[in-house]
Amino acid sequence: MGLFLSIEGSLEKYIEKFFHDKYKGRVHPLEIAKKLTREMRDRKRVSINHTYVPNKYLVYLYPEDLQAVIPIVPLLTRELKDYVEKKAAEKKHILIAPPQIFFQADENLETGQLHVEGSFEEVKINKGVGVENEPPLAEKKEEDEKNTLCFKPIKNVIPAQNNFPEPKGQLILNTGTAVGKTFYLKTSPMIIGRHDSCDIILNDHSVSRHQAKIEYQQGKYILTDLESTNGTFVNGKKITTHPLKAGDTIKAGTSLLLFNFLP
Repeated sequence: MGLFLSIEGSLEKYIEKFFHDKYKGRVHPLEIAKKLTREMRDRKRVSINHTYVPNKYLVYLYPEDLQAVIPIVPLLTRELKDYVEKKAAEKKHILIAPPQIFFQADENLETGQLHVEGSFEEVKINKGVGVENEPPLAEKKEEDEKNTLCFKPIKNVIPAQNNFPEPKGQLILNTGTAVGKTFYLKTSPMIIGRHDSCDIILNDHSVSRHQAKIEYQQGKYILTDLESTNGTFVNGKKITTHPLKAGDTIKAGTSLLLFNFLP
């Protein structure tokens, strides 16, 4: 098995070099497809009976390369989605939802380079959709009433809102394909980065896996860089630890986040 993986990796490198030379630095669609396959393979998750693969892919290109493919992006995206579905079926892997593919510019790349980042997009299920044998509403209400337990009020209980404080701040994404996305800041420490374990996940490969920490202290949010590769900036200045003010702009990699307190 190790030999076949080695051969497959060598072939991918050869194909990438071939198209890189032939198209004089421009990215070829086949090269993107190969990167998608590699990312699918590297990010797969194996359960007891199934193997799951990412359904969302971000394709980062050098800005001029992105401009060159923009006219065909709708058709290219459709073709690549079909390719991902067929490749997953061929390997007997499972996509948790229909594949999504987005293109984004990255100034940190060079002409002809590309980077693909896959992730598992959360599947939202609407109530009442796809539920088998759901009883009629009247019957369900009657059944719920039968199963309802009565509790006597207990005195001197701490209100729930004190145990789970409301968010006091927010970060609004101002770049990329998810412009306007809002992250609500808790009073407990939160980690910003591109790794799936982070509280605030930025789909930007120029962001470190664990970029920075933001925490609430004495009425202020404090931003601390976690020794990130490219550094963390506030209003254009590189920081180590910095108290945030309303309207501050945070730069992590190529991503920009606007900070504000909640009213």
